[in-house]
Amino acid sequence: MDHVARVVLGHRDLFEDDAALGVHVLLAAEPVDQVLRGEGFVLAVCDSSIPGEHHGYLADSTLAWLDGILSGTPHEVPVLVAFHHPPVELHTPYVDEIRHFGQERLAALADRHPHLLAFLCGHAHTAAVTTFAGRPLLVAPGVVSSIRLPWETQTDPGHHLHLDEPPAVAFHVIGDDGRLTTHYRVVVARR
Repeated sequence: MDHVARVVLGHRDLFEDDAALGVHVLLAAEPVDQVLRGEGFVLAVCDSSIPGEHHGYLADSTLAWLDGILSGTPHEVPVLVAFHHPPVELHTPYVDEIRHFGQERLAALADRHPHLLAFLCGHAHTAAVTTFAGRPLLVAPGVVSSIRLPWETQTDPGHHLHLDEPPAVAFHVIGDDGRLTTHYRVVVARR
């Protein structure tokens, strides 16, 4: 079995540091949207980043592109839609302030496409599962750090990340019956 991986751009990607100016310079002026047509599935990767901002939003051009991908995909083929920022609150105040906004536009698009199987995102630095637009929303865990949940001990209000936790990843499998299963794994050095 071949395994396919795609990278979803986040709010810190495609930037170049300019130390002399103390700013980040965006290297891509337009959204970087991608599609992967696999055997029995489609993965549509939408760029929700906004140059110079931490929160997310899907540009009109991205929504039109996604609508075209969904409209051009036969209804018997499941489609996964991925982006960086979660379009709902995850009950982590730090992340909720910089989530995906304008989510009602994406929900309206999803309503027109019943073969949209699930949404995949990251940004929260914690594995989480919830729903959005009547479908699963699967949040990838952090690969560099993990967010402290509101009920976890913090030494001060700004101490919202665990920097000593191991990275983790999510593996998504669409079965022959069309059912999506996600496995979360912590990445540790081989012993």
